[in-house]
Amino acid sequence: MTKNIALCGIVEELIRTLEHCGEFRLFRFGDEPERRGDVKLAYFLRDGPPVALAVVGYPGAKGLTACDYLRTQNRALPILWLCDRSEFEPEAKRIGV
Repeated sequence: MTKNIALCGIVEELIRTLEHCGEFRLFRFGDEPERRGDVKLAYFLRDGPPVALAVVGYPGAKGLTACDYLRTQNRALPILWLCDRSEFEPEAKRIGV
């Protein structure tokens, strides 16, 4: 069974790599002038098919804000945040990311 993975703020190179795996159905949510990708993803989580994992690729505070917003929309969804700044780790753990 193919698992649905939702992506926001992910660089195109990583998306292409994931697409080659073929084991997942990817839903991509990018930023637009009228709506951020994480907001579009939150609507999708409410109205779309079930998602096994959300992956957030925004860096720094923008990523933490996106994760926090998504967590308020869905308490149970596993969220993976791709961030290389360790100072955000305590807060990410606190919100379950």
